[in-house]
Amino acid sequence: METFLGQLGLYTGVLSASVIAGGVLPVFFEKIRRHLPTFLSFSAGVMLGTTLIHLLPEAFELIGKEASYWVLWGFLFLYIFERFVTVHICEALECEVHTVGIAAIVGISAHALTDGIALGSGLMVSGLGMVVLITIFFHKLPEAFALTSILLHEAQGRGRILFFNLLLISMVPLGGLLVYALIGPGSERITGIALAFSAGTFLHISVSDLLPEIHKYSEKRYSLFTAFFLGLALMYLLGRFFHA
Repeated sequence: METFLGQLGLYTGVLSASVIAGGVLPVFFEKIRRHLPTFLSFSAGVMLGTTLIHLLPEAFELIGKEASYWVLWGFLFLYIFERFVTVHICEALECEVHTVGIAAIVGISAHALTDGIALGSGLMVSGLGMVVLITIFFHKLPEAFALTSILLHEAQGRGRILFFNLLLISMVPLGGLLVYALIGPGSERITGIALAFSAGTFLHISVSDLLPEIHKYSEKRYSLFTAFFLGLALMYLLGRFFHA
């Protein structure tokens, strides 16, 4: 347990840097706006690569065909949540000035909780924790960026914006601890279920949240494709290093 908690604490610290960076970027909104599509495209490649190259093979190895159902449940969980409970993360970047702050906080925190579940289950498999960490790192920055942008639109004070960003990052270790409490060491089936469920949530974020937003920038299609491909390539190379 000490090793798990130590890694979870260390990785949470790394992810905090991503959230802090994303949370302050809206202050320089006009200067960095033109670079956001490229970052989102890279993030989409990283998430899709993690899903197909890392999470799914591990899940199928642990629980076989049952993994397919849990991938579907993970995908449907975020689909239903976004459809009926909260706003679309990337749409929030373009929202008009209206009250969406609470919905965004709930939705993005739910995503962060599922990221924590993915991280916790990844730490149960040798070599997978670092891969999941990198994936979450590149996804957390635009999430924090979106959240802070919405709160600034609603004229929230800096103290409240900082508090909600801290709430966002706290969801990650909470998800990791939840996995450890439910799984514990040595339970291959539940680890496989958690990995498959996480693969479903990552798949939804990449193909439903990120890629549709990227397709809006047709004038940048070559540079965005390059960024997307680099994200996939990074996950492939990590697979060679960590699962050789």
